[in-house]
Amino acid sequence: MQNASLWRALLGIENTVVEDVEFDEEAQVLVAHVRPRRASRGRCGTCGSTASWYDRGQGRRRWRGLDMGTIQVFVEADAPRVNCPVHGPTVRQVPWARHGAGHTRCFDQQVAWLATQCSKRAITELMRIAWRTVASIITRVWADTAAGVDRVSRPAADRDR
Repeated sequence: MQNASLWRALLGIENTVVEDVEFDEEAQVLVAHVRPRRASRGRCGTCGSTASWYDRGQGRRRWRGLDMGTIQVFVEADAPRVNCPVHGPTVRQVPWARHGAGHTRCFDQQVAWLATQCSKRAITELMRIAWRTVASIITRVWADTAAGVDRVSRPAADRDR
């Protein structure tokens, strides 16, 4: 697709092939048809370990992306399942979203930041989502953040003493 790198930047997605972008005039939404690059295929959506192909899953799936102006954006891709040695059949990992999320990582990050700066009403109206969705997003983002923190090690300031 021509200008695929521009679309990847606008959509905030990496390690992804943008196959097509269309404007659905009836629903008034922008839909980007994508697929993971070959190198990122075949990983468990839960743990990220390499897993063999299992089946096609439930077909194509959509993830909500950040709006472009007043237009809602969706990223659409196949969602096949892989057979993880630990978790069994599960949806394959995609680079643009967390496992089990209905939103892209950029969308989640934006909502989590807004939750630290705005009121409930401002977030739900701006992002066009329910407050329960905000809570789910905060939980996912915090889990990713907490996973990268070593709670046992001492802070650098304490080690220098």
